[in-house]
Amino acid sequence: MSNGKGGGFFAGFLIGAVVGGAAAVLLTQEEQRDLLIGKAREAGNFAKDATDDLRGRVNDATSTWQSGASDLIERGKNVVDSARANIDAAVDEAKKSADQMRGTLEEQAGGSDVGH
Repeated sequence: MSNGKGGGFFAGFLIGAVVGGAAAVLLTQEEQRDLLIGKAREAGNFAKDATDDLRGRVNDATSTWQSGASDLIERGKNVVDSARANIDAAVDEAKKSADQMRGTLEEQAGGSDVGH
C-alpha cells in the first residue's frame, strides 16, 4: 500500500507540474502579448508624433518660402517699374533733344537758303 500512495503523490506532482507549467506558459504568452501590444502602440505614437512634427516643419518652410517668393516678386516688379520710368524719361529727353536739333537744323537750313 505504501507503493500506491507514493505513486499517487508522484502522479499528483507530475500533474501539478504540467498544469503549473501550462499556466505559466499561458500567462507568460499573455504578458508578452500585452508587452508587444504596448510596444507597438508606443511605436505608433512615436511615428505619429514624428509625422506631425515633420508636417509642421514642412508647413513652416513652405510658408517661409512663399513669403520670400512674394517679396522677390514684389521687388522684381519695383525694379521693372523703375526701369520703365527711367526708359520713359530717357525717351522723352531724346524726343526733346531731337526736336531741338531739328529746329536748329531747320533754322540753319533756312538761313543758308537765304545766302544762296
